[in-house]
Amino acid sequence: MSEFIQSSFLAATLCYITSLAFMLRRHIVGATFLLSVGCFCNALSLGVRYYTSFPLLPLYQGAYFVPCILGVCCIKPVFSRSGHPVHLLTISLLAVTALFFPNDYYLPFLQFKTLFSHLFFLFGVVGKAMFFMSGIWAVMILIKSDDSGNIKKMSTTTMWGFFFWTLSIFSGAMWSYLGWGSPVIWDDPLLSTTMAVWLYYTLFLHLHLIPALYRPVPRSVLALLGSVTMFVSTCVPELGIFRCPGGLL
Repeated sequence: MSEFIQSSFLAATLCYITSLAFMLRRHIVGATFLLSVGCFCNALSLGVRYYTSFPLLPLYQGAYFVPCILGVCCIKPVFSRSGHPVHLLTISLLAVTALFFPNDYYLPFLQFKTLFSHLFFLFGVVGKAMFFMSGIWAVMILIKSDDSGNIKKMSTTTMWGFFFWTLSIFSGAMWSYLGWGSPVIWDDPLLSTTMAVWLYYTLFLHLHLIPALYRPVPRSVLALLGSVTMFVSTCVPELGIFRCPGGLL
């Protein structure tokens, strides 16, 4: 099963990269098709990965989930020509990072059998994908003169990201309470970085109180900075050491 999981994710990564190449050549239909195939292969890999580990929670798997969720969100913009190569470039880079820096590690804790542990993980990766999407729209605002529609998309994806991130935090608190008798595990560094991201976007969603920062360019810069901060603080710690996938050798 592990070989199938790795091979299907490798196929997904290759589809993402090829889709980017097609979009750069303005073959929109081909790019959309390959993106869809990539998402399917990615989802297949995730499904088998989750099935083989259930009821245990597959730790450090967010790097594999985020490209799939982000890819599904990008299918419509790519097909409708409102997307940009930055969409597919982001997906490709995330997939390549997960492919070459895997961190497969499992702990047989009974606490993982509670539903809240899985909700904590799943809500979290959806939130990450939405924050990445917000950063992509921010880049498009910064490089395009017509930004009215993209500003709304950036705001919407940020709000959805904050919504799912909040659900993830509360699910994690319930999991922690049921497993360890406390809603907070203070010695876990991931808690600090997760809360830092939550507080950052809490402030971002209140930028309307500071008119000078609520203009399109400052908001876009801060949205992009939020995506980078989220990646460095919550995605990078999930990565492992460099390992070349077996399917490439």
